[in-house]
Amino acid sequence: MNAQSKVVTFVPLGREASAKDDETVLDVARRAGAPLGASCGGVGICARCRIRVVSGAENLSPPTSIESRIGSARGFAADERMACQAVVRGECSVTTTYW
Repeated sequence: MNAQSKVVTFVPLGREASAKDDETVLDVARRAGAPLGASCGGVGICARCRIRVVSGAENLSPPTSIESRIGSARGFAADERMACQAVVRGECSVTTTYW
């Protein structure tokens, strides 16, 4: 079991929660009560869960092929990810355009 802290902070909401093994940012956001859009059920096709990584990008899993394809089509910036695809591996802070 990994003892590294896997706290995700949602700014500027001031909410945070710890990720369990293999949880995505979207999973953690739901538990923290941080509202994130997701109409596709977390399968990575709607891109409504678009987040900007404020810090700790290195503590998220690399982009999946789905995320890379959809992100490219939607014009994601280098610091933007899909919360349903990004698995938390350590501490990070994220935000959205609508908080």
